[in-house]
Amino acid sequence: MARIRDTIRVDANRPGAEVRRKNVQYRTGTTLPPGRYRLKLVARENQGGTFGSFETDIVVPDLRFQKLKVSSVTIGTQLEPSARRDNPSPLARDGSELLPSVTHVVSARQPLYFYYEAYDPARTPGGEVLLQTSIAFFSGGTRRYETPLVEAKAVTIPDRGATIFQLSVPAASLKPGLYTCQVTLIDDVAGAFTFPRLTLLVRP
Repeated sequence: MARIRDTIRVDANRPGAEVRRKNVQYRTGTTLPPGRYRLKLVARENQGGTFGSFETDIVVPDLRFQKLKVSSVTIGTQLEPSARRDNPSPLARDGSELLPSVTHVVSARQPLYFYYEAYDPARTPGGEVLLQTSIAFFSGGTRRYETPLVEAKAVTIPDRGATIFQLSVPAASLKPGLYTCQVTLIDDVAGAFTFPRLTLLVRP
């Protein structure tokens, strides 16, 4: 269905290089129709010839049959300047881009960002949308923290009918531990709602 092949050049001997003690994050993308897929990743180190592989299942949902259409929820702890003005990534907006956390393991000393989109929300007779969202963090069955309620009354990206939400959690708002994060998204006009969940580990 799709294939990506790329070479990443990393200078580990450059003064000040941190590659020897930090991860190297590689980002790319492709477009797939709705369905179930098996992703196979192979990485090869060209100088020594060592390689590793990873496989996982990916489900691209068919949002046409959902009353409230919402993207997957992406989390991260860093915003960096976007290198391209025409950056096609939905995580790039207003001159900056969110670096996603692959492992969902974050530090309590860092701010935490959540990004997701709602598509084709219902409209009032006046053409407005009425979307409400917040994120709650549960640990041991107890609600430990909740973001303020955010309301949206317009479609942010008309080209794809998307309303963007980027919510932030200040550093040190969450104590170290394992959390279940529940996103609440309500479409008041359609009378529809959804509660995506994900797991997050906060380290000291």
